[in-house]
This record gives sequence, C-alpha cells and structure tokens, in this order.
Amino acid sequence: MGSTPKNVIAALTAALLWAFAFVAPAAVQPASELLLVTGRYSLFGLCGLYILWRGRKQLKLMPGRRIFFGLWIGFVGYFIFYVCVSYSATMDSGFITAVVVGSSPITIAVAGNFAEKRMPWRELIAPVVLIIVGLGLLSVSDLISGKDLEGANDSIFAILLAIGAMLTWSYFVVRNAQSQRTWETKPDPTLWAGLVAMGAGGASMVLLPFAIASTPPETFEPYPLFKIVAWCVFLGVIASWWGTLIWVKAAQGIPVPLVGPLLATETIFGAVLSLPVENRLPTWSEVTGALFVLAGIAVYMLFDVKNSRLRIRGSGDAEGAGDKKADTSEVPAPT
Repeated sequence: MGSTPKNVIAALTAALLWAFAFVAPAAVQPASELLLVTGRYSLFGLCGLYILWRGRKQLKLMPGRRIFFGLWIGFVGYFIFYVCVSYSATMDSGFITAVVVGSSPITIAVAGNFAEKRMPWRELIAPVVLIIVGLGLLSVSDLISGKDLEGANDSIFAILLAIGAMLTWSYFVVRNAQSQRTWETKPDPTLWAGLVAMGAGGASMVLLPFAIASTPPETFEPYPLFKIVAWCVFLGVIASWWGTLIWVKAAQGIPVPLVGPLLATETIFGAVLSLPVENRLPTWSEVTGALFVLAGIAVYMLFDVKNSRLRIRGSGDAEGAGDKKADTSEVPAPT
C-alpha cells in the first residue's frame, strides 16, 4: 500500500470502523452499557494476549515499567474512555457524544504544547473559543428545544461524561506519543498494540461477570443476546483490532498534515451514523454547536499545517547551512 490515495482510503476505512463505537450503545439496548464495554474489550484483550504470546521472547527483553505503562494507557485510553462514551451516548445522544469527543484535537494540542511547543499559544485561542461555544450550545440544546429540567440535567451529565472521554483519549494520545519519542529503543508496534489491548482487556475480563450479573434478564433472550454478541465481536475484533492494524499500516504512507484531519473523520462518521439509529434529525442548536466545534478543529488544523511546514523548512535550511559551513555548532536548531 505505497501510494498516498490508497493509504488515505485505508485510514478512512479504519475511522469508519471506529465510528460504530458511538452507535453501538443505543443499538444493543436493553443490554447494559457495561456489558458492551466489557464484552468488546475482553475480545480485544484476547487478540492482544495472542500477540503477546507470539512475541513473548521480545516481551521478556522489555523493561517492566514499560510493560506496565503500556497496560496502563490501554486501560485509561480504551476501557475508561469507552465507559464514558457508552454511558454518555445512552443518557443523551450518540450524535452529541461524537461531536464532543471530536474536539479532542484541541485538548491534545494544548497538552502537547505544554510538553513540546508546536505552535504559539495565541494561535490556540481561536480554536479553543470556537469549541467552548460549540460545547455550550450542545449542553443547552435540550433546554432550547423545550425539554423538561430533568431531561436537560441528564443531557448536561452526558456532556460531562463525553468531556471525560475526550480528556482520557487526549491523555492516551499525548502520553503514548511522548513515551515513544523519548525512549531510546522503540518497542515493536505490534507488540505495543498487544500490551495496550491487554490493558483494556484485563480490566474488562475482571468486570465481565459483574456486567453479566447486572444486565436485565430480557437481554438473554435469543434476539437481544445475538445482537449484543454480534456487536461485541464486531467492535472488539473488527473495529478495535483490525481497524487499528489498518490505521497503523496506512499512517506510515500518509503525509503528517493529513493525519489529524483523517483522525477527526471518526467522530464525524460517528455523529452521522448515530442519527438513523436514534431515528431523528439533529436540532438546530445541535447543528450550530457541531459546526462551531468543527470550525474550531478546522482552524487548529490550518495553524498546525502551517507550523509543520515552517518546521520542515527550518530543518531544511539548517541542513543546507550545515553543508556550507564546516562549523555547524553555530547553526541554531529549528524550534
């Protein structure tokens, strides 16, 4: 898969597979959200366990703290993330949950800027303001549409859960990227994916009996049972594991400025797919809030692409200067 168009199509396929995670909580009812989460990630964890067993010789050479870190970020970035997504989507709307989680590029940018300055802070003001306005509109959408106070309170709590999902995912992306850049010896990508999968799967396997016990009895009738099993297999094996492998291979042939926008399509797909499942059209306040969030992401992407080009140009200038001068110590490093 060498050409960029093929890699972009593969990345979009992975994003579409991941997007079904926003649809599933409503689709599997009356099954509990916890059963969906634990069933999905138990299967994902078994895929990871198989990979770790095959690479056990390499795994023995990895320091214990790195193994623990891989398991930890899998637990936070996958298991805790999807617990928040599932409860948020069923309490309010998969559409709103997808839009809120879709604003994670901004929280990733802010956290990443503290760790390593990618852009001037002033360039983050406009995207952050746009997204805050968008989240505000989404939070009050039920009040604007005339729902009662109890329904509005549920929606606000669902928004808070979605923000929790956004923050846990941002933590996963930033800490994972930081660790990979700072470690002198990089772990094998497939082995690392196996550790992350086991981090999510380990917690799920422990909680699976409790999730089954706390699930409504009608879930275990033939059709609801088939539905929850099918969704768990689809999300755990096809979306989580296979989708991740597709993305990892595709991302190697995608220009860096395209990676962010391609990742953002996951939540756009999720928002669009959620509406037929909920059998409704979005309200005007939801559409307006979503447009503000998307505008914030778009503004951030434009700034990020500009800064990426400046860094590449600065790196090229520094290399050119190094060729012309024998004393390269005088050449300032690009920032």
